[in-house]
Order: sequence, then C-alpha cells, then structure tokens
Amino acid sequence: MLDTKHYTELTNLIGKFNKDRNSMSVSELQTLREDIALAFFYISDFSSRCIANYDAKDYERKRFYAKQEEFFRNEVDTRTGKNYNVADSERLARIEGKDIDEETSDALRQKEKIRIITIATQQILNSLSGRISQLSK
Repeated sequence: MLDTKHYTELTNLIGKFNKDRNSMSVSELQTLREDIALAFFYISDFSSRCIANYDAKDYERKRFYAKQEEFFRNEVDTRTGKNYNVADSERLARIEGKDIDEETSDALRQKEKIRIITIATQQILNSLSGRISQLSK
C-alpha cells in the first residue's frame, strides 16, 4: 500500500508548483523544491517495495507455471489414455494460474505507477531548478 501521507504531501506540493510557479520568488521555489525532494524521499521505501514485490511475484508466477506444467506432463489425459503433451500441459497450467496472473498484474501495475511518479517528480524537480536558475540571473 502506498504511503498515503507522503504521497498526498507530494501531490499537494506539485499542485502548488503548478498553480503558483509564475508568482513564486527564488526563495519560495527553492523551499518548494526541497520540500518536494523530501516528500519524494519519504516514498522511496514504498517504491523499492513495489519493485521487489513485482520481482517476487513474477518469480512466484514462473515457479507456479513450471510446477503446474510438470504436474500435468505426468498426468494421463483421460481422452487419449496418454500423458498430456507440452501444449496441453501449458494450457492447463494457464487455466490454473488465473490467481497468480492477477496478483502479478497488480504488482506490475504498482511498479509502473511508482515508475511514472518517479519520472514525473524528477522532471518537476528539474523544472524547478531551471526556473530557479532563470530567476537567479
């Protein structure tokens, strides 16, 4: 779960920049830049957990499929009286894997959300730096 306190703070600070950026002094811009960077730092633990969670879920999904495919390869197809072939084993494993696929998809969604937040925040911090530089000249 996202650290809502710091995420909300980050969102509010970025909203302030969006609304007031043309009327802020260099000092106000610098303070805002520091506040955004600090709020962004506070969500870094959550960010790393999102990445690690996705990696763990993806590994769990791959392991699940390997086990299921192996299980079905050793089972006898009642229609043919022979062991399931590779294609059948993979298809049956996919049917069994609905839950792990959804969990992995959710983990990827979280990872991508935090990646987008990271990129956008970096771009906003760069914009603030540029604005500070322009006004300081």
